Amino acid sequence: MAIKRVKVEDLKEGMYVHDLNCGWLQHGFLRQQFLLKSTDQIAKMKKQGLDEIYIDTEKGGDVAGAPTQGEIDQAIAKQMKDTAAGGPALAPARVSQREESAAAKRIMGDAIGVVDGLLTDVRLGKQLDPAKAKPLVKAMHASVLRNPGALISLSRLKSADTYTFQHSVSICALLVSFCQSMGMDAATVEEAGLGGLLHDVGKMKVPNEILNKPGKLTDDEFTVMKSHASMSMDLLEGVPGVSRMVIQIAGEHHEKMAGGGYPRGIAGEQISQIGRMTAIVDVYDALTSNRVYHKAKEPSEVLKKLLEWSGSHLDGDLVQQYIRTLGIYPVGSLVRLSNDRLAVVVEQSEDLLRPTVRIVYDIGRKLKLQPRDVVLTPITEQIVDYEEPADWKLDPTLFL
Repeated sequence: MAIKRVKVEDLKEGMYVHDLNCGWLQHGFLRQQFLLKSTDQIAKMKKQGLDEIYIDTEKGGDVAGAPTQGEIDQAIAKQMKDTAAGGPALAPARVSQREESAAAKRIMGDAIGVVDGLLTDVRLGKQLDPAKAKPLVKAMHASVLRNPGALISLSRLKSADTYTFQHSVSICALLVSFCQSMGMDAATVEEAGLGGLLHDVGKMKVPNEILNKPGKLTDDEFTVMKSHASMSMDLLEGVPGVSRMVIQIAGEHHEKMAGGGYPRGIAGEQISQIGRMTAIVDVYDALTSNRVYHKAKEPSEVLKKLLEWSGSHLDGDLVQQYIRTLGIYPVGSLVRLSNDRLAVVVEQSEDLLRPTVRIVYDIGRKLKLQPRDVVLTPITEQIVDYEEPADWKLDPTLFL
């Protein structure tokens, strides 16, 4: 099998699509893999903002000089290593992950209730009151300062029926951490967090049968779904006291660096810095969550995809900063160690390739172990790679 990544503009009939390379998006195609039989299919990809996809040259036509999947994986692995060399972007935790975990769980529970109330008000046509959310954002910021990993690892836990609310809470937590890592002052960090909570308010104006549709969206439904970004801006612009930053977060998180995003199709520096940052956390959270149209991917795998999408979709410099904010192996990741043990990452350290891990499983003996923490160093066992928890029937969150 020869898998290559090609520009959508280089596609021709007779090529075989192996992967649409847009896992965060409801793309409107019935399948990820299919033979291109008409220029209409290519036009549809362009219309939906797809930039680069993967083709299988053994099942269809080729594009001379296009990079292979192996070459891309190699380049991204080097980028990850180079990014890790920059060290962590956040200050060390003030309290342990275990200590902060209980407080973080309470905050997340409170947050879902607050966001549920705010978004329900919008759905019912009532006036949005952002002041209700400000104490909550302040509590999230305080938790991130105590131990960033505790809140961020919890943000992956979502249920289908409350996904929209939980996604908004996750974007708040992730954005607060990201802004903190950028050295922003407390007021700005918390304003960005508020923007994260409210970034999808326009979805409350999208019909439920489209918002929660289990199958693929039709072209018309996809157009309606995309309208949520401009509706979010319109709703927030009508609320007294809502800052420009909050409106930018809502209106720009689906814009792309190369253009072709929505609602305005702006590009590069036309997108505010906070808009570019929110695009990164939005894609990250979407891909690390189970959705009706895709299975959640592991955080380390998603960080590699963020690097791959840098330039065309995401701001590459900000992606590297974001990776240094979360760590190469974010808290809650399941990793394989060089001594054939599985471990859950519980804390970042000064060396992003060597976090503190909780050893939980012996691969050779196929045996669950009494969890114990190890601070990885150059002379201890090393992380070989991340693992898919489902392959081992393990739930990393149970060990945090």
